[in-house]
Amino acid sequence: MQFSQRVKRIGGRLVNAITLAFVVLLAGMLVVVANSVWQNQRLLDELHHMTEERAQRIQLASDLLEAAYNRHQTMVNQVLTDDPFERDDLLMEYHRWGHSVGEVRAALDERVTEPVARERLEEQDALIPEIVELQDEVVDLASRDEIEPAMAILSERLFDLDREFDASIEALRAHERAQMEAAAERAREVGANTQRFMLVFGGGGVLFALALTLVTRRTLVAMHHDLREQASRLEEAGRRLEHEATHDPLTGLPNRRAFYRRLEDAIERGRETGETFSVAFIDLDHFKPVNDRLGHAAGDELLGVVARRLEEAVPETACVARVGGDEFAVLLADEASPDTAGERLKAAVSRPAQLAAGEVTPAMTLGWADGPGDGDPDTLLGRADREMYARKAGRTPTPSL
Repeated sequence: MQFSQRVKRIGGRLVNAITLAFVVLLAGMLVVVANSVWQNQRLLDELHHMTEERAQRIQLASDLLEAAYNRHQTMVNQVLTDDPFERDDLLMEYHRWGHSVGEVRAALDERVTEPVARERLEEQDALIPEIVELQDEVVDLASRDEIEPAMAILSERLFDLDREFDASIEALRAHERAQMEAAAERAREVGANTQRFMLVFGGGGVLFALALTLVTRRTLVAMHHDLREQASRLEEAGRRLEHEATHDPLTGLPNRRAFYRRLEDAIERGRETGETFSVAFIDLDHFKPVNDRLGHAAGDELLGVVARRLEEAVPETACVARVGGDEFAVLLADEASPDTAGERLKAAVSRPAQLAAGEVTPAMTLGWADGPGDGDPDTLLGRADREMYARKAGRTPTPSL
């Protein structure tokens, strides 16, 4: 009787121990599953927030670069133009772009908190007062028709400061893109590690916990798939932002920054191998009347038509870029006769174009510079720009509307 009771007690204790063990195992699995789900969801939320925040910072940096360039360009155009009314219009644009620079910088200053990014902003803060002072001095000299002192400030001081300012903005954008890529890599690693852990853990479960393990694995695989998709979206966003940073959204052509990179590569290659090339600076003649009479939509459409015609008129190895409002640049390698190429480009552009608002026959003026020479991209483009304006000064072409 005592033995029977003892067996019952031992049996009861064993059942209780087994039950407790299963409860502990189940509770442990539930804790692990809940923690894994929470960690993955937290990572997804952080990645989503990081993607949006860094994409906005990159966009603000791109907007700052565009506003700074347009402010600089309107200042240069005030020096180049002889028309007082056009100079007044350019002065208004100059102040408007300056206001845009201030707004974008203020927005960036609110959003940027990381030490590396803050260093870039501090570099810009150190440059802005001197740049603004020199730009205002150039504008004041241009308003008094003191062109030579204004050009001296542009060439000797402002161009270097602008390049340093642009480089600081580009470094900020590169930092943000690197952080996005690092986040995508962390997402892939965490997802893969989580999946491996749960596969090993599930293999050691008991029969009654197998179903829970399988369900947990499916949940984690789904979350891992979400993480992979999020990583793919981050990579795609990075590629898209890179393309937007180096291409003109209206025409799809490379922008001024991308053209400078191609030109720097051509100069370096030419100095190493002796290979020559030619650079053309193109300005559409009397583009403003198209906007005034047919509307800005027609002007945008005409820019797209001109961009396609320029691309069709040059070899595939050439580079055609939009470097300003109605300004384009072309890089031609081993061009035997720039004048022949220029006539080919003029013939391609000057055909009548049927726009939605009416027919327009565009016209253009271009200037050439040969490379590599002993200059840099600014020197070559400046030489081509001066030749273009010298040619434009000798005639007054008017597009047919």
